Amino acid sequence: MYKILGIMFLSAMIYMIVPASKSEARTVCSKNGMGQTVCTDDGSGQTWTGQRNGMGQDVWNNNSGKQVRCYYNGMRQYVCD
Repeated sequence: MYKILGIMFLSAMIYMIVPASKSEARTVCSKNGMGQTVCTDDGSGQTWTGQRNGMGQDVWNNNSGKQVRCYYNGMRQYVCD
């Protein structure tokens, strides 16, 4: 029991001492009025808008004009092209 508490205490201390990197951006997603999922990365300002197409793929478009299609393959992995 004391070992677990000691590890938890040390982990908390390391977390508080080590400065957070600016590369640790957070992505926030929500649904818009059209039923699309909109995700924004607060580190880069990149915005992705996505919705599912008729083939069951998630189609993501970013604010730079790039499009990515994502789907679950036979091994249940989420793959993006």
